[in-house]
Amino acid sequence: MKNYRFDTKTIHGGITKKNPENALNPPIFQTSTFTFDSIDHVEKVMSFESDDYVYTRGNNPTLRLFENRMAELEHGKGAVAFSSGMAAISSVLFSFLKPGDNVIVHKTLYGSSYSVVTKLLPEYNVEYKIVDLTNTEEFQKAIDENTKLVYFESPSNPDLSIIDIKAIAQIAQNKGLKVVVDNTFASPYFQNPLLLGADVVVHSATKYICGHGDVVGGVAVSKNNDYIQSLKFEYMCEFGGTMSPFDAWLLLRGLKTLGI
Repeated sequence: MKNYRFDTKTIHGGITKKNPENALNPPIFQTSTFTFDSIDHVEKVMSFESDDYVYTRGNNPTLRLFENRMAELEHGKGAVAFSSGMAAISSVLFSFLKPGDNVIVHKTLYGSSYSVVTKLLPEYNVEYKIVDLTNTEEFQKAIDENTKLVYFESPSNPDLSIIDIKAIAQIAQNKGLKVVVDNTFASPYFQNPLLLGADVVVHSATKYICGHGDVVGGVAVSKNNDYIQSLKFEYMCEFGGTMSPFDAWLLLRGLKTLGI
């Protein structure tokens, strides 16, 4: 990974080889499936000895470039692209929580995130606690033996609460909790939650990552590559929240002017 400045990363980040036919911009790989050269090739791909492509629901060159670029911008090891911000958020929440657990969330959440936490998760016997996370003492008091995760936005939607990510992460780590931060409103330009101790950062790419109001998309980034592989193949693929190659291409275009 070259030590580019931010604006250069938004244009060149995540690139591992030159574009086909020396194209200035990466092509859109608008295909559902990919072909194999032989049965041996199939076996290598299916056993993960090769990272070649099989089916766009699992991966695609355009999606991979977008994921690699987002991972670089957020200082992560890997990323998973989703068809919407809510597909990313709900998949991440389900990946960390099981029946009997509880999750702590900030008192202000985006409406659909609030509905997932307060209506959908309880149907799977996952409880929630709503806390003012700008108050770290209140957060500490809310943690119990069944708390496994803290999830919040900073700045939050819509009241723009600012939460001390580093302080929350330090408390969470001492208690063995995972920290998930929605970084949609700040964007990677202003804030990198992974550098402040978060385990996963999520975005509604529909907003600043896109920048043009013509894409609905989401992405999750982590420093833990094993977690990224699990999130991709056990949650994104199985829940089916796949981003289209065309949307990934539009997001790559939108990222180029994120600094501006």
